[in-house]
Amino acid sequence: MKRKISKKGAAVTGGAAVVVLALLFGTGRIGLGADVGLGDPTGATGKEATSVVETVSAPQETPENTPEATEAQAAKIEIRVQGREYNYQNVTYGNSEHPLEELLEELKAFPPETRIDLIIEDNATKNAVDDLENALTAAGFQDIRK
Repeated sequence: MKRKISKKGAAVTGGAAVVVLALLFGTGRIGLGADVGLGDPTGATGKEATSVVETVSAPQETPENTPEATEAQAAKIEIRVQGREYNYQNVTYGNSEHPLEELLEELKAFPPETRIDLIIEDNATKNAVDDLENALTAAGFQDIRK
């Protein structure tokens, strides 16, 4: 005659098995080895530790990754268009104090392949955006993005 195990008895037996396994893994008596991160935390498993040394060489300098080329690729200007005015480096241009021509003088220090991002605010007028784009194109800038 078979004896039936109640659900409560099965749960207790299963729980006890989990506790025993956790204790054995925690003490290092049963483990997957120190290289897996389980087992003896001191690493005293009788095996000698080995290490791998990887040699990484610096990339060769080519015309595409010279410091000068990287600087030119990284050059990026952001100009914010607000209403009829332009904000560049916390100076507002396009008014009587700082006209648009003054902004163009500031930008002459950059090469023509410099990327210029126009950040157009909701209150920017179409004429202001068009005027700035035309002035930048006339100044020789080729990469103007909205």
